[in-house]
Amino acid sequence: MEERRSEGPTVEKKLPVTETYVDSDGSRVAHASLVGFESLMSRVIDGFGEVPGFGEDSEVMTWVGDFMEGYDLGFYTQALECLKMSLRKIPALEPRVFYYVRVCERVLAVSLTPRELDYESGLEKYRDAPKWKRALMKSPEVLVRCKWCGHYTTYIHPYVPTFGFAIEANGCRNCGRMYPMPSWIWDSPDGRIYSYYRMSFSDEAFYEEFEQDYDATPRCRRRA
Repeated sequence: MEERRSEGPTVEKKLPVTETYVDSDGSRVAHASLVGFESLMSRVIDGFGEVPGFGEDSEVMTWVGDFMEGYDLGFYTQALECLKMSLRKIPALEPRVFYYVRVCERVLAVSLTPRELDYESGLEKYRDAPKWKRALMKSPEVLVRCKWCGHYTTYIHPYVPTFGFAIEANGCRNCGRMYPMPSWIWDSPDGRIYSYYRMSFSDEAFYEEFEQDYDATPRCRRRA
């Protein structure tokens, strides 16, 4: 297999993937199918459980749970810390979490604009204010740092569909890329494989990065 070339955390070789997976009953199911979509969350969770030592380490299970919560909220520093602690104890988690680590490090490496720093300062003041005072304050806009460009954008639920072309339905208002919100489900190996074979993205960057990480056989129709 070809060596991986992408920046950020990697494993030594590309990981092989196909357009199907083996279901719990032993049948072959297409990743980009309705069944694949409906079973995605449970398969991501089961994937962690299949890592040797994970189910016996309550501390790591707690850290991974904290990572999931923080990551989806855009708390990249907290998420990254939990991931690194988990990897130090169970290095075998790396194939399941390397992409989360890459996203966190990519976002945290981006310098915020003065306006974004003002937003963070105002948000901190709002959160630190006593309850009675918050009732008199204007609630801050819910913004999350885009997992692609690292800048703040309006929060949009990761499940809001674009049908592969409607960028404005779920896109970053800064870089314009689709599905900008961090998601421990969609940024998992299984979530990325579903998106790849479903061809959920309109931009080539997603497919190029995916193929730097995975040896897809066959490639999706868009890249065939």
